[in-house]
Amino acid sequence: MTASNPAGAHPGLERLLDYWFGDTDDAATDAIDAHLLRCDACGEALDGVVALVRGVRGLFAGGQVGAVVGAGFVDRLVEKGLRVRRYEVPCNGSVACSVAPEDEVLVGTLRAPLAGVPQLDLAADFSFGGDTLWLRDVPFDPGSGVVVWVSPVAAVRRLPTHRMRVRLLAVQGEDAREIGHYTFHHSAAGDAAGA
Repeated sequence: MTASNPAGAHPGLERLLDYWFGDTDDAATDAIDAHLLRCDACGEALDGVVALVRGVRGLFAGGQVGAVVGAGFVDRLVEKGLRVRRYEVPCNGSVACSVAPEDEVLVGTLRAPLAGVPQLDLAADFSFGGDTLWLRDVPFDPGSGVVVWVSPVAAVRRLPTHRMRVRLLAVQGEDAREIGHYTFHHSAAGDAAGA
């Protein structure tokens, strides 16, 4: 039976995520602990958060999904001992790249003029065709001057030698303006000729 709580006493989803990741201060952690002991609904919500996080972590660890992340996230992966392959690309620049069998995480760091950008989209096109990959409203730190994109390494391993062109778009309302483009010349495993 769920204990009754005064209005506003339930921690929201964002607060539960902060709690699960250890990003709450001691007082907030104690308050949420106490609340969870008496509120079945919030306990079930936290169970859902835990299951979701575990599922995403499993897909991410298996190289099945990619994401735009903060620079500190990649540093934490390195600290945990994961084998990270990184490529840094200057604004409007290019890089030759590949993936080795032992690589667990594939990271592209895109340098960009982000000051004053209200919303950022990322669009990627591949030389072998197919639909444009669109990531809308990606997270970014305007002061950092970088966008960090973790690609799904397992999927990239299966790709042929190709060229990928990434565009960063500053979005305001219905208008979008390119603030940088980046070309990745990917060599498939065992392809000495390059892209």
